[in-house]
Parts: sequence; structure tokens; C-alpha cells
Amino acid sequence: MKKYFFIFLTILIMIIIFKFSSEDGATSSRRSEMVIQFMQKIFTKNINKETSSHIVRNFAHFILYFLLGISLQFSFDDSSKALGTQLKVLVIVFFYACSDELHQSFVPGRSLEFKDVLIDSTGGTASIIILAFFRKIFKTVSLEIS
Repeated sequence: MKKYFFIFLTILIMIIIFKFSSEDGATSSRRSEMVIQFMQKIFTKNINKETSSHIVRNFAHFILYFLLGISLQFSFDDSSKALGTQLKVLVIVFFYACSDELHQSFVPGRSLEFKDVLIDSTGGTASIIILAFFRKIFKTVSLEIS
């Protein structure tokens, strides 16, 4: 049953990524602006909007693909074949990031950015490293799914 939950979660994350990528440049900029305004209220009024927008967008890429990597690992992991699963996750994350950027190239006001593929792949890689770290430290984070 857990396996199906994580498969569902993986598909949901992919749909969310696709939806964000489908937004035109103006809508995407407005969404980033809302996050920046929220940050200004919490942290300080002296936030450089251009730098902040860049950080917000990159952080969003990283986090979404980090979550995708985690859900993928839990979707089809067998602890005895952890390296094989990790490689599968990396390949899926990389190709989904590539397809996402290709999709964006057809959306008005958006473009294909290889640096975004690298940020996305880094998020997926970080999920693998962090999960492996927790497995090693706690030895209770089992991904075997019945």
C-alpha cells in the first residue's frame, strides 16, 4: 500500500512541476514576486528584488526536484539494491528535468535553460545523498515496500 501512495505522490509532484512550467513568463514572475513580498515581511524590507527573484526561482527548482527524488526512491526502492535505485532516480530526475525545460521553451515568456536542468538534477541528487545519510545513521529508514 505504501508503494502506491509514493507512486501517486511522484505523479502528483510531476503534475505540479508541469503546471508551473506551463505558466507564461508574466504569471511565473507574479508568483515569484508574491514569494519575495512574503520574504520582505518576514526578514527585511531591504531585499534586492532581482537577486531575490533569481534565488526564489532556483530554490523552487531545487525543492521540487528534491521532493521528486525522495518520492521516486520510496516508490520503487529495494534496500538490497539501493545503488541501482539511486541510479534510476538520477536518470528519471535528469530526463524529467530535460523534458520540463523543453516544454518551457514552447511557453510564451519562458525559455529552455540548461542551468535549470543542473539545478533540478542537483535537487534529485541531494535527495539521494540525504536519504542515504539518514539510512546509514539511523539504519531504520527502510525503503522496502510490501
